[in-house]
Amino acid sequence: MGNRSRALVIALGIFFVGIAALAKFYAYPTLSVAPPDQVAHTVSEGPDATFFSAKELKKKDNETLEARRTVRGDVKAAEDISKKLNRKVVVFDTVVVTDNTKNYQFPDDKSQTDKMPLSFVQERVVLDAHTGESVRWADKDTGEYISTTLEKADRKTAENGGDRFFHGHDGLVLKFPFGTKKQTYQFWDTSTRKAWPIKYQGTTELYGLKVYKFVQEVPKQKLEAAERLKIPGSLLDEPGTPAIEVDRMYSNTRTLWIEPITGAIIKGEEKQLAELQSDDQKTLTATDVTIAYDDATVQKNVKGAKENGIEEGGYKAKAAQLHLIGFWVPLVSLIIGLLLLGLVVALQLRARPAAAHAGAEATEPDEKD
Repeated sequence: MGNRSRALVIALGIFFVGIAALAKFYAYPTLSVAPPDQVAHTVSEGPDATFFSAKELKKKDNETLEARRTVRGDVKAAEDISKKLNRKVVVFDTVVVTDNTKNYQFPDDKSQTDKMPLSFVQERVVLDAHTGESVRWADKDTGEYISTTLEKADRKTAENGGDRFFHGHDGLVLKFPFGTKKQTYQFWDTSTRKAWPIKYQGTTELYGLKVYKFVQEVPKQKLEAAERLKIPGSLLDEPGTPAIEVDRMYSNTRTLWIEPITGAIIKGEEKQLAELQSDDQKTLTATDVTIAYDDATVQKNVKGAKENGIEEGGYKAKAAQLHLIGFWVPLVSLIIGLLLLGLVVALQLRARPAAAHAGAEATEPDEKD
């Protein structure tokens, strides 16, 4: 191999090794971040549910509950907080509306309280863009909050809620880390307003997409409330008592199916049990339901679909692209680069003995007759 050819092969080898390093240590970290402008909608259904209707003051059986979640990124807040914290974060506002009416819509008049949904929770969360871990941020304008009403004044923050109601988000909230591992994580539970362990329980597939299954057990406990709820005594077999104060007891088994490369939640299911309990331990079922993402939501998360003109989900393709950049491109480029450099070294080592042998022949004296 001539000097010019050798130099070209060396240059190509260095080029491919550089591509491997660039893909692994720059392109992949740049791409493995949660998009700050993300918008997502999920729909969960819970058939054969039992719940206590505060509107009608009675228990209802064999109903179907529907929970609709909307997640919307706040790009401006994410940029501002990232600069102040000197780390990449994303900010999401979430709303979960649960009712026994399909496709529930809020009334135009907020004073129509009898037409409000069975449950309404809105939260603002600040997350590390790479790991999905919650980040404490108590700024009065852009900080975390949680609320069960539409009124801004009712929002609980770390400052006006205190440890009793809300001290800030903990653990994972809306997603798992990029490169999710088969281990136990801490995952946020809105009802108890704290994080609980969620354990890896195996690998399966959803519509051809490999997912990790995680299960979280939230133990039965009393939920904190500003004041105790009052219900008619007749509901607890005490017809002579007009009103009885009760506590809300709650437990949940949460199962999440996670796409491990992106950390996206592909499917979620909750087995919720809530009871209203009096001081003398009499109980009334407040909620008994197994509620899970409907099939359309799971398919959208896997294959992708447009909602309100915006592309959502599609984590099968996103995971493949990220895996290509983070694994195959570095691996193949490194192998090609090392092979090319190795070829030059091998040819060089092979050329040295040949040159030495030729030199030795040239110095041998001619034989005389």
